[in-house]
Amino acid sequence: MSFRQIPSRWLRALAFCGACLLLGGCGQFFPPLSTSSGSSGSSSGDYLYVGNLEGGNLGIAGFTFANSTLTSLSGSPYTAVAAPYALAITPDNSYLYVGGGVTESIAEYPISSTGTLGSGSVVASFSPATLEVDTTGTWLIGIDVLYNEVYAFQIDTSTGGLSQPLSSSVVTLPNCDIADDVPGGLAPGLVIAPDDNYVYASCGTAGIYVLTFDSSTGALTETGQVRPAATDGADSGLAIATTSSASYLLAPETVTNGVRVFSISSTDGQISQVSGSPFSTGSGPDAVLVDSTDSYVYVANRAAGTISGFTLGSDGALTAISGSPFATGALPVALVEDNSHTYVAAICYGGNADLETYTIGTAGALVSFKNSSTGTDPTQASSAVATP
Repeated sequence: MSFRQIPSRWLRALAFCGACLLLGGCGQFFPPLSTSSGSSGSSSGDYLYVGNLEGGNLGIAGFTFANSTLTSLSGSPYTAVAAPYALAITPDNSYLYVGGGVTESIAEYPISSTGTLGSGSVVASFSPATLEVDTTGTWLIGIDVLYNEVYAFQIDTSTGGLSQPLSSSVVTLPNCDIADDVPGGLAPGLVIAPDDNYVYASCGTAGIYVLTFDSSTGALTETGQVRPAATDGADSGLAIATTSSASYLLAPETVTNGVRVFSISSTDGQISQVSGSPFSTGSGPDAVLVDSTDSYVYVANRAAGTISGFTLGSDGALTAISGSPFATGALPVALVEDNSHTYVAAICYGGNADLETYTIGTAGALVSFKNSSTGTDPTQASSAVATP
């Protein structure tokens, strides 16, 4: 990856890391085991966290959907000790992990029983474009945007600390060029299959890599890749999602202004394009969400400022929902569903309402619910995660 390919805001971060190197600091270093400075409360509440990238408002905003409303958590927004490009939560809601992009850091925050965040601490030196925790809560997996590698960190479930990855837990992704494909926020480029047997890593025009994953050891192995049909060198998109049944994988593409659907083999995890793909979306599709029932698919169209909604057929085909596309604020770059499966949240990188929420109405139609700023504008909100 050349320096000229990296967006300007990332170059500033790289310059900072270069200064660290001169002082003997950054680099690809992993502590043998890092522990949290606080204790978690293993919350079971309905919480949502949003990462703000604007320098003056760098932080993490927290919200709750309790009592059928949207309310900021006490103390929000919380100080970010790592730039919040990527967010992930353990299945028991004990820890929030924050990926700092090319600033080479992963921070961990304990989550209290009321959803508030404790003090964050850096637990690894790593440059993640995306972070995901497996269903066992034992492994944190991410793609390093500087080295084009997938890493699996073992989580100390009692402290939230991360151990140094074994060589078997590191896989290089040839030709992967993540940073060049994300000019307005980081859409997830990695997803762990619901059965924890496979990891899918999206590298834009380089394709979607299929990795086997052993949740007992953290071992990752590349098995193959599928290249999108659109390979003209333009932004082909990075976001991917799977259905909870692990039957289908979905990948938006800005080249075609569509979303491509792949069926997932139950025997080896390989993916095959579904007939009719890509299905048409709005301009600049950037993020994709499959609802908890595997009935509906939502795609955030960054350039258009809309969300395209679809019903998902038993054959993987998508059909536009009545009323789609649904309006959002400027530059929607992330979508999440809350753990009550009632609300969908859109994170908008531009504009004043950084967080826009919707209820899932009749036949999957999105109905505007509540909007909120995630801090003092501009915040450049670009990442989000909800308690599972």
